[in-house]
Amino acid sequence: MTTVADILVDTLISIGVKRIYGIVGDSLNGITDSICAKKKIEWVHTRHEELAKANLWR
Repeated sequence: MTTVADILVDTLISIGVKRIYGIVGDSLNGITDSICAKKKIEWVHTRHEELAKANLWR
């Protein structure tokens, strides 16, 4: 069954997203599960939101 998270991740893949920085949590579990299942986007876990934002410019 296709979920909203699957549609979101498919959209991100289709526009060329290669990496996502963030913090895993209950509200993101469906999205991180979909990212892991599709294996086309790298999930980079960070310890703080500000660090995730800073990594965007690398």
